[in-house]
Amino acid sequence: MKQSILKIKFIVLLLIMISAVALTAQVTDTISLEQILIKGTANDKLLTTHISAETIKLQDVHDVGEMFKTQPGFGVVKRGNYAMEPVLRGFKYEDINVQIDGGTKTSNACPNRMDPAISQVSPEEVEKVEVIKGPYQVRFGPSLGGLINVVTENPVKVEHFKVRGNIGGSFISNGINYITQGNLQLLSKNLDASLHADYKDFGDYKSGDGTTIPSSYSRFGYSVKLGNNHGKYKQNRIQLTWRQGFAKDIDHAGLPMDADKDNSTLAYLDYMARDISDLIFLLKAKVFTSYVDHEMSTRNRPSWNYTESVAPVTSKSFGGRFELGMKPNGKLVEFMGMDYNYTNKDGTRNRLVKINACTGDTLPKPKEFVDLVWQDSKISDLGIFFENKFQINEKLLWVAGIRFDYVSYAIDNPSPDFKELYNNDIQPDNDYNVSVNTSLTWQFNQDFYLQWAIGRGVRSAELTEKFINHLSVGLDAYEYVGNPHLKPEVNYQTDLIVSKEWDAVHIYADVFYSYLDNFITAFVDTTLKKKFMPCKPPPHAKRFANVDQAMMTGFEAGVDVFFAKYFRYSLNGGFTYAQNLSWDEPLPEIPPFMANTSFGYKSKKVTAEIRAHFAAEQKRVSTNFLETSTPGYAVVDIAASYTPADWVEIRASITNLLNTNYVDHLSRAYKNMGPDTGSLYYEPGTSFNIGVNFKF
Repeated sequence: MKQSILKIKFIVLLLIMISAVALTAQVTDTISLEQILIKGTANDKLLTTHISAETIKLQDVHDVGEMFKTQPGFGVVKRGNYAMEPVLRGFKYEDINVQIDGGTKTSNACPNRMDPAISQVSPEEVEKVEVIKGPYQVRFGPSLGGLINVVTENPVKVEHFKVRGNIGGSFISNGINYITQGNLQLLSKNLDASLHADYKDFGDYKSGDGTTIPSSYSRFGYSVKLGNNHGKYKQNRIQLTWRQGFAKDIDHAGLPMDADKDNSTLAYLDYMARDISDLIFLLKAKVFTSYVDHEMSTRNRPSWNYTESVAPVTSKSFGGRFELGMKPNGKLVEFMGMDYNYTNKDGTRNRLVKINACTGDTLPKPKEFVDLVWQDSKISDLGIFFENKFQINEKLLWVAGIRFDYVSYAIDNPSPDFKELYNNDIQPDNDYNVSVNTSLTWQFNQDFYLQWAIGRGVRSAELTEKFINHLSVGLDAYEYVGNPHLKPEVNYQTDLIVSKEWDAVHIYADVFYSYLDNFITAFVDTTLKKKFMPCKPPPHAKRFANVDQAMMTGFEAGVDVFFAKYFRYSLNGGFTYAQNLSWDEPLPEIPPFMANTSFGYKSKKVTAEIRAHFAAEQKRVSTNFLETSTPGYAVVDIAASYTPADWVEIRASITNLLNTNYVDHLSRAYKNMGPDTGSLYYEPGTSFNIGVNFKF
């Protein structure tokens, strides 16, 4: 009863604040999802976090998910050396709205998320990334815990015809890894075309104690962009993007299977028009489609001798968005529009059983089985949104947004046992979700601001949570079973942010509290017997369900010090405390306290940095998920780049300088990898890396 009263008060407060500004928005729209810069500071407002492209290059990041490892408030789920996935303050997977180029959506085909959306872009083509922490945006789809938008490099505007580009490569010693990439742009005032391509060949790396970690893969990717600038001042633009990636022979040391292939195709068409009238200053439209063709197997696992398992699966998505920006007067701006996203997943797991794993007896004739992985399931989301900003006075900005989502599902090829489990009642009800947020920003002067935000974000259950049928998709050894009757998950969150800059010092801090209603998790259902390998523990399966009450709270903070013209010292960190209030235990898969520090030098030609990443021991673990605690660690890297001329850049680094043998808490435990791999997923030991990039 007390929690219900708190929620009512929270919603009433939101509505009161929003009603005061329900007509408009402020002129300076700093959350521009086409202008994303990932930087190590937080001096931009409106709840954004930044990570610089320069930092990405200096760290020799080979996977987009990897770039979040040293960002305060983030952890990374690592199932292999390919396709790492960020976790924000404990929010993960579909809790985070991941997009490409401001509205393009794609979805994993693998139920174990070997191919998350963020893996479908190469870091070599990433120009900017924007992160919004919390449910504080409505324009780019539902956002429960936050938004990550990956923006790829776009052609620059020119007055005369130009040809520009770059080509480069790098080598990483630990694993004998090679990366090559190139980019070509043909530019004119009206028309432009660009081509990007990259290739990676990675081997197995060694951990700090010399253990070989199965982590090899190869990937080729390319993208083509064709654009046209038009209008009186060439302010309008239409652009077609086509992107494909082809990965193969991917070892996933943290999962029960490896990926034989992971092929993806994304295509999207963007249109933008500016200054249409005195009222309408912006019109944007996008349509997109994506297709992921994924196959996983146990060909390289010991279990292949008992049962040959091959699972070809697919994920198809399409949708789009339309948005208008209006400026009624000098202080007011309003954004309104609609978006749509549809995803269909299907596929099977084909098993050829040769030996009875329970008895050890060889079958006289192998038996074939076909398991329905996704049961031809579908989800669609139609949303409309309004976001308004009002510059109350010179120092005070008021922002408000509201969003309505209509979410529907379908399951067109259900397994008989899944239908039986729910008495043929497997068609989920439609969800009608309302998300709302507002914030106040006090800009006391150019160098000092304070911001307070509150929001209600809503996420409908994903297809795994609704329809998975006795598959091992968690960190533990349980089979998981979906629940078609899950309710949407709701996050009530508030953030308080402060930022202050002096001539040589910048400090910032963000404190947050999140109350989760109908939190989606899984519990051991003793009425559900294990379907596959029933002779092996555990005897029961887990079923997805809603938990009435859960919470998260924590902070991110940092300081940057600039001195002697060329030098910089940085220190930042983040911590999340998360509790399942209904079960009276910690929430699973929460990153421990982590901190980063660095000392750097930057001049016109030389950039150098020594940095350290610290993680505390994580003792707060979930017993229901058989989660184990992990020890703390410290890792030191050094990196430098040298630009002897405008047309060439040389980079070198040593990662894990002290050869620390360590484990990230969110990394998956080994499964089915053989007798010599141990029970923990160790990170790479010392590696020497060098790269060169030529520009023309």
